[in-house]
Amino acid sequence: MQVRGAFNHLLRPGLRRDFRDSYDQYPEEYSQILRVGSQDRAEVEALNVAGLPRMPSRGEQEPVTYIDGVQGSKVIYIDTEYALGMQVSQRLIEDDLYNRANQNAKWLGRSTRLTQEYQAAALLDDAFTGAVFTGMNGEPMIATSHLLINSASTGANRLATDVQIGITGMQAMYDLMERTLDETGDPIPIMPDTVVVSVADSWVAAQINDSQLEPFTQDNQVNPILARKGTARAIVAHYKTQNNDWFMRDTGLHDAHFLFRVRPQFRDTFDFDTIAAKYWARQRINVYFFDWRGWAGSKP
Repeated sequence: MQVRGAFNHLLRPGLRRDFRDSYDQYPEEYSQILRVGSQDRAEVEALNVAGLPRMPSRGEQEPVTYIDGVQGSKVIYIDTEYALGMQVSQRLIEDDLYNRANQNAKWLGRSTRLTQEYQAAALLDDAFTGAVFTGMNGEPMIATSHLLINSASTGANRLATDVQIGITGMQAMYDLMERTLDETGDPIPIMPDTVVVSVADSWVAAQINDSQLEPFTQDNQVNPILARKGTARAIVAHYKTQNNDWFMRDTGLHDAHFLFRVRPQFRDTFDFDTIAAKYWARQRINVYFFDWRGWAGSKP
């Protein structure tokens, strides 16, 4: 509980008025990286089904071949509840000369927002290991070998040799994503349009996406990425802790989600016995991915 002893400076005159009790925040990032929505049940279930492969040849009098589609394993995703509260004694509220001890709404609002951002960024931090977040077949989101349920082939959305972001790295990532396979091992169209980077890589991403000529060279040749693929939107992930990782994404195809089971709630009350104001905030969030397609990553 916040009481007068711990916050005694607020009871004395003479402090400068521009208190540093909070900071500005970056524009919302999690909604730019993941698909944001709501869920109305206690859990989310996901299932993949493979379609039919290519047709076999048929002789003039041979019967038509009939086969069934192949169904994968069902995966269940359950949300996590987050909550935090604070208490302020009535005497501190009464004696606070600067009206700072009772900034509950602002402080809890910031805590709520930071929780959302870090939980979304945790999916990216775990994308190469799958220690926390796994999709179909129990695999991480980014891997060099993804099982296909109706093919002996495997899919990949991680380069065999991880490379840093740059002209060569992005070319290799584009090529990798163009080789994306469906569950029967056949190629599917994919349109990478977003690159997700850390702060340190944001300058390189800007040079590649905004230069008509190829950056980092002395020749005046055309920037091949810009000429062939166009500009990929760059998103700087400030809350990601794995700073060397970078990703490319197809916004229309990717399957990574941020769902609210309960959107942020704020409550306040007054405790009769302790004579203190009490405030709390809570939210229930489900961050998950199921299908790895639409994402590619490198961990140099």
